[in-house]
Amino acid sequence: MNILITGSAGFIAPHVAQAFTSRGHSVVRTDIRASDGIVRSELTSLESMLDITRGVDIVCHLGGVGDVYLAINEPYTAASANVLGTAILLEACLRNKVRKVVYASTWEVYGEPHYQPIDEVHPCNPDHPYNITKLAGERLVMAYDKLKGLPGVALRLGTAYGTGMRPNSVFSLFINKALAGQPITIKGTGQQSRQFTHAKDIARGFLLAAESDVHGDVFNLVAGEDISIQQLAEKVAQALPTQIVYEPARAGDVPPARVNATKVHKVLGWQPQVQFDEGLSEIIAAHIPQVAVAG
Repeated sequence: MNILITGSAGFIAPHVAQAFTSRGHSVVRTDIRASDGIVRSELTSLESMLDITRGVDIVCHLGGVGDVYLAINEPYTAASANVLGTAILLEACLRNKVRKVVYASTWEVYGEPHYQPIDEVHPCNPDHPYNITKLAGERLVMAYDKLKGLPGVALRLGTAYGTGMRPNSVFSLFINKALAGQPITIKGTGQQSRQFTHAKDIARGFLLAAESDVHGDVFNLVAGEDISIQQLAEKVAQALPTQIVYEPARAGDVPPARVNATKVHKVLGWQPQVQFDEGLSEIIAAHIPQVAVAG
């Protein structure tokens, strides 16, 4: 199949591309930021989206604003990319007869939990510009599936981690502090937890969703293990000895919640395969400067 991956200059998309190419699919990577192997396109331009989706079978839509702090500082930018951009992409896919769109949503669309673990029928009540715009994009995908016949699947992703993360990710911040011999700083108590889900496992979720006949549905795609920020800091400090200090909590951080991934196990056969300690060791190794050895 011919696969188009939006947001390819981001963190998760290269892992998704690798999953598809390893299965023999043809992949085109696109982003507003062009680079080697990435074709430039603009989500908010219908002409650009019509051009880039021509001849495409499946679109994996990871494009838009994924930085929660950018979204809270510039809600208009998040709305433009995540809502308007998604609507324009879907219209281009419809006109070009794309077979399916697989949309990168987030577990954060649920907002404050009414019950836990959260399953897919839990009400969605996001209260942050990032989560609000991601849910709006997700609802557009479902509307195009139901009303216009463009098959779509939304994956509500767990908090992603893996090699290639943004420099402002908590992993990168902790590791770089430790490498510099500085204390790791935890905002708040450190008891806030996440079901960190490795980018390779997320990529396999996109592959399974794309290759299946399932559409018009949403799935929680999260690993089962809860890791607190304090546990993460302790694991980094154990690998790269340093101190841990605490500061007041930062506004805009999403409170922890337990998310249920039973549905995706049953329907798509997805199971996480990368253990957290294995993934963390991989990230730490990628951050350590490689010292050239004279031959």
